[in-house]
Amino acid sequence: MRILFVIEPSGGGSGRHVVDLARALIDGGHAVSVIYSPLRAEPRFEAEISALALTTLERLPLRRAVGPWDINARRALNRLIARLGPFEIVHGHSAKAGALVRLAATPGAARLYTPHALPMMRPSGPLVRLATGVAEAAMTWIRCDALIAVSEAEIATARGWGLPKGRLHLVPNGVALAPSTDRPAARSALGVADDALVVGFVGRMCPQKDPLRFVQAVRLAQAADPRILGVVIGDGPLMARARAAAGDAVRIIGQRDARPLMTGFDLFAMTSRYEAGAYAMIEAAALGLPIVTTDVGGVDALLDAGARIDRLPNDAEPVQLAQAMVAALAARGPRQAVSMPSLSVERMAEQTLAVYRAAFARRRLGA
Repeated sequence: MRILFVIEPSGGGSGRHVVDLARALIDGGHAVSVIYSPLRAEPRFEAEISALALTTLERLPLRRAVGPWDINARRALNRLIARLGPFEIVHGHSAKAGALVRLAATPGAARLYTPHALPMMRPSGPLVRLATGVAEAAMTWIRCDALIAVSEAEIATARGWGLPKGRLHLVPNGVALAPSTDRPAARSALGVADDALVVGFVGRMCPQKDPLRFVQAVRLAQAADPRILGVVIGDGPLMARARAAAGDAVRIIGQRDARPLMTGFDLFAMTSRYEAGAYAMIEAAALGLPIVTTDVGGVDALLDAGARIDRLPNDAEPVQLAQAMVAALAARGPRQAVSMPSLSVERMAEQTLAVYRAAFARRRLGA
């Protein structure tokens, strides 16, 4: 198939998803092109996407915020699609690219959208949520052949807002490689003592991930057990505030490839306000790490796979998280990796292709 990916936030989970999925589709003999925005692109994404055997790679500046500039962005996207095509599939990833793809001229191609967390999942005021939900429903009913969600929680949100059930598909995120199990090397790279009980956080330091709640919880947990040490892998707009609040309880090491470092954790913690299906939590489960998390998307699939997860309410206070951290560390026992064939990149690509073929067949029939 001739496939075009369009993505605005070229980093984090959505960027990784596009790289892994593009690689798997290319390996399967499909022609994949990518248009991405350089405005929020992470260097690692740009290096990895550039290394793929893509048919075409184009940069198109897209702003995250909605505004009049999106009129010109849509026109520019239309020109690129006309020049690079024809395509059978045009697939937008995350909210901005998803909206532009659904509004774009895609002659003959099926339009698909993967939100990587629907905008209605974000905490916001009722008027903003209503406007967002109505817009998403309208664009999906009128201008979308298929919406791919990455968790049951995201599917439930879509259904709750009246998005067409016949166009909703569940394709969980899949990891490409087993995470490293070289614990001594990871501990050395993290710079932590052998007897430290490391509680790890991986993710962008932004309001969605709520790193300040993580820092507060670790400080409370350390007061109960001085061996506990928090480690944050990631950066973002809340880094300075997190550093100021961390004291000696949390070590913030910035943006790194977390995959070879996570085996140095004793516990993985996620304090997000919302998630669709976080890659870091999948990898923590694959390593056999105990997990303390707020109630976000993707947890049920990991529990079904046998992961050890303590799920707290989404609005859990730092003291509740701290108590859960202390209890999980005390009961952690021997580490046993969890086998998750249903959460592999190969499975993700296979399921995505099935959605592509069905959507394109309906498009050709004019349904």
